[in-house]
Amino acid sequence: MRLTPVCRWCGRGPLSPALSFTTPAAAPGLGTGPFHLHKCLGCGAWQLNPHPGPEASKKFFASPDRWLVGLDPDKRAVNPLERSESRRREYLEYAKTIMALLPQGGAVMDVGAGTGLMLSLMDGCPHAKVAVEPNFMAARMAADRGLPVVEKWAEDLAPPGRPLAALIMNQSLDHLSRPDIFLGRAVHWLAPGGLLLLGGLINPGCLTARLHGPTFRLFHPYHQVYPTPGAVDKVLAPFGLELVASWRPYFRTPHGSPGKFVKAVGRLALKLLRPGSDRPSRAFPGNTVTYLYRRRVLYQSLAVKEPAHGHGSA
Repeated sequence: MRLTPVCRWCGRGPLSPALSFTTPAAAPGLGTGPFHLHKCLGCGAWQLNPHPGPEASKKFFASPDRWLVGLDPDKRAVNPLERSESRRREYLEYAKTIMALLPQGGAVMDVGAGTGLMLSLMDGCPHAKVAVEPNFMAARMAADRGLPVVEKWAEDLAPPGRPLAALIMNQSLDHLSRPDIFLGRAVHWLAPGGLLLLGGLINPGCLTARLHGPTFRLFHPYHQVYPTPGAVDKVLAPFGLELVASWRPYFRTPHGSPGKFVKAVGRLALKLLRPGSDRPSRAFPGNTVTYLYRRRVLYQSLAVKEPAHGHGSA
């Protein structure tokens, strides 16, 4: 585990201890905790600190076990492929929105593409599509969809040969040890008018996180950074990116329905009455947020230019 003195979302800080949690679902080698979360007093993002480091993260996400049937926090069997396919309605909405706003030219790159579901839903896309996926089992499934696949970790990617029309990072950016370094590079890959989708970012300011604290279901040692909505804009706006759409996709996911919402409200009420309960939280509106940003056409970035490939991570 590595201790980082700077914020791994905005690259600055300072950091202040927020809370600690334990989890029975921790990865092999890390134990069950306690794992410590710090809050950046500058941008507001939360983050695991100390954190596993890039090599441990790569090993965890490259493991074939990631795509085998496992148990969720409620001890129910979960098939990862079925879980991915169950998000089709949610991902289709993102895909349609991106398709309607794509600038001319460039490619669409999905970093952490999994089985390639998002790209496969972009029927009729006039741009080249590239799936970046480090897990060989998921990469094989993406290739079976007819997608060109690059089997690399996000932080090991070289700049693309031409500007991107869209960069998709769905449920992947918060898994990086240094998302601040990656974003500092990747925003320069976008063409003017290019789109950046950041999907499934976990909101530590949501109602269930505030009420459940250490038993919030989405706190996990490989969910390393938890940016609040304000923290997302603080980092992206200086690069000339403007927010064009956002989603709190609870009702579009398999975890959200009117019936499940009523049950979740009941559990939240019980949590208020019995705050000592250690049962993990349920999915709820606002737990995760997806953002779609667009790089302004008439904007000259004053940020540091693309660093040499191979920029290290702390």
